[in-house]
Amino acid sequence: MKKFTILLLVMLFSSLLNGCGSKQPPIAEESSIPVEVMKLAKTEMKMNYSTSGQISSSSETTVAPKVSGRVAAVKVKLGAQVKKGQVLFQIDSKEASNQLTEAEASLGIAKTSYDMADQALRDAQADYDRKQTLFESNVISTYDLEQANTALVNAKLNLEQARQQMNQTNATLSSAQENLADYSVAAPMDGLVGEINIESGEMVSSQTNAAVIVSIDTVKVEASIPESIVNELRPGSVVSVTIDSLNKSVEGTLTTIAPKADSDTMGYPVEISVANPSGEIKPGMTAKIELITGNLKNIFALPVDAVIEQDGQHIVYIVENNQAKEVSVKTGVTNDTLIEITDGLKEGQSIIVEGNRLLSDGQQVRVVKTQDGDAK
Repeated sequence: MKKFTILLLVMLFSSLLNGCGSKQPPIAEESSIPVEVMKLAKTEMKMNYSTSGQISSSSETTVAPKVSGRVAAVKVKLGAQVKKGQVLFQIDSKEASNQLTEAEASLGIAKTSYDMADQALRDAQADYDRKQTLFESNVISTYDLEQANTALVNAKLNLEQARQQMNQTNATLSSAQENLADYSVAAPMDGLVGEINIESGEMVSSQTNAAVIVSIDTVKVEASIPESIVNELRPGSVVSVTIDSLNKSVEGTLTTIAPKADSDTMGYPVEISVANPSGEIKPGMTAKIELITGNLKNIFALPVDAVIEQDGQHIVYIVENNQAKEVSVKTGVTNDTLIEITDGLKEGQSIIVEGNRLLSDGQQVRVVKTQDGDAK
C-alpha cells in the first residue's frame, strides 16, 4: 500500500512537470513587445509653417466728443454690448438747450413775419390789379398806378427778405439741434465697450479719448512670416488657428499679406480672419497658426515619432519574421506630424510606428494594429 502511494505521488509530480512544460510558448509570447505598424506606401505631404500671433478685434473705434463740457452721466459699462447710435455718455447740455429754445423762438417770429409779408404782397397785388382797371377806364391818373406798382414791388421785396430771414433762422435752428445732439455721445458702430475712460463730473473735450468700441464677431490674428515663405502664400487660403487658453482649434482665412517687411522684425506682417460668433475669442489672446506653404506628392513619409535619431543617424524599425529590424534611413523635409523618407525603405514594408522606443534590433515583436499608410 505504501509503495502504491509513493508510485501515485511520483506520477502526479511527473504530470505536473509535463503540464508546466506545455505552457512555455505563451511565456515566450508574453516576452514579445506589442507594436503598431503601417504599410509603407506612396503618399502626399503638406508643407506648413507654424508660428504664433496675437488676436485683435476686426475693427476698433476710439470715441471722442465733438463738444467740450462736463460729463453729466455715463450710460454704459466696460464690456457692455452696444448698438450703433446708442448713447454712451451725456455731457451737460443746459447752454445748448437754451440756444435751441432761442432758435425755436426766433423761427416762430420769422414765420410770423413771413406770413405778414406774404399777406401784404397779396394785398398789394390786389390793389395794383384794381388800380390797373381804373387806370384803363381813365378813372385814376398815371401817378396813382405808379404808386400802386411801387407798393407791389416793395411787398415782393419784403416777402423775399422775410423768406431769407426764415431760412436763416431755420439754419440756426438746425445748427442748434445738431449742437445739442453732440452732447449725447453715441456708439459709432455695433460692438463691445473695450474702454471707458471718463467719469461723471469730469471735464471732456474733442481731445478726450473717452471710450473705445470694438467689434469681435470676427477677429483677426496678426503674425509675422519670414521672406523664405512669403511668396508661397496666397490670400484666401485656409489657416489652422489654435488658441491654447481656450483649448480650441478653428479655421481662419488668410486675408492680408504685407508687400514689404517690417523694418524692426524684418518679417512680413500677415492677418488671418477668424469667425467668432460666440465672442469667446478675445483681443489680446495668443494664437498658434499653421500656414500651408506647399504639397509634396508621390513620396514616402512616416509619422515623426516613427523615426529615431541616434548617434547622428536616423533609424526606423521594420517587422521581419516577427522581429524588429533596425534600418538606417535618410530623411527630407518635415512638418508637424510627418517626416519625408528619401532612402532606406521599400514600398510595402511594415514600419513600426508605435512601441518603437522600447525596441532593440532583433527583438521579438507582436503586431497588435496596422495603421493606414496614407497619412498626409
